[in-house]
Amino acid sequence: MTAVLRYAGRVYLLLLMVLIMAPAVVVLVDSFNAATSFPSPFEAATLHWYAALRDHVEFLDAAWTSIKVAVIAASVALVAGFLAAYALARGRMRGRNAITTALMGPLLVPELVVGLAILQLVGLAHLPLGLFVLVAAHSVFVLPLSVRLSLGGLSRFDFDLEEAARSLGATRPRVLWLVTLPLLKPNLIAGFVLSVVLSFVNLPLSMFLTTAQTATLPVIAFAYMESRIDPMIAAVATLIMLAATAVAIAVDRVLRVRLVEESR
Repeated sequence: MTAVLRYAGRVYLLLLMVLIMAPAVVVLVDSFNAATSFPSPFEAATLHWYAALRDHVEFLDAAWTSIKVAVIAASVALVAGFLAAYALARGRMRGRNAITTALMGPLLVPELVVGLAILQLVGLAHLPLGLFVLVAAHSVFVLPLSVRLSLGGLSRFDFDLEEAARSLGATRPRVLWLVTLPLLKPNLIAGFVLSVVLSFVNLPLSMFLTTAQTATLPVIAFAYMESRIDPMIAAVATLIMLAATAVAIAVDRVLRVRLVEESR
């Protein structure tokens, strides 16, 4: 009976992986399709759509904007999220659970609603749309992820190590820099990388807050698809997937940090 359950579990995981990976495989294959529409039956293999990206400078400019916004927003969320999580884990305050739930708020509200709300706030404050507003909005969007991963690391953290360092004469900033942060490095790096990825591919939030000068890659791709849909969009999506995969592998192999913990 145990062997049957183990086999059924493996089959279930295999089917689940096929279900998850099938759309990515279809996009990858279609990016090499010589057909002029997307999606369409595979006609012949070609690199035409990747070469065509060189003639669309707006995609390259938007990709660079997306990278800047994602990295800055993830950095802001990393610092703010860790400090908030540290205060919640270390301090003894009333309403701790309520504060934690409130910090998770952006994940519970649809992105379209968040985008409209931020756009209204920007209008009421008479702030011009630009890189600052876009980064601020993305920072709010990815902040819950940073808070959650930091709290996960702090829940297993032995705060007696900090007290031991303090008893040896280390100041609080020095303890934080030399003891706490190194031990939480896996959680912090994972939070940063996942925040970068989520910010980079975000469309609903960016649609309301971008300008012609700060349009992100998802916004440009969406605008392109409004006029026509061809395999060049699949080529763009494939490059994004390959970049995300390369980052995940680099974090795992070079920094020795797993973005997902293995079960034991």
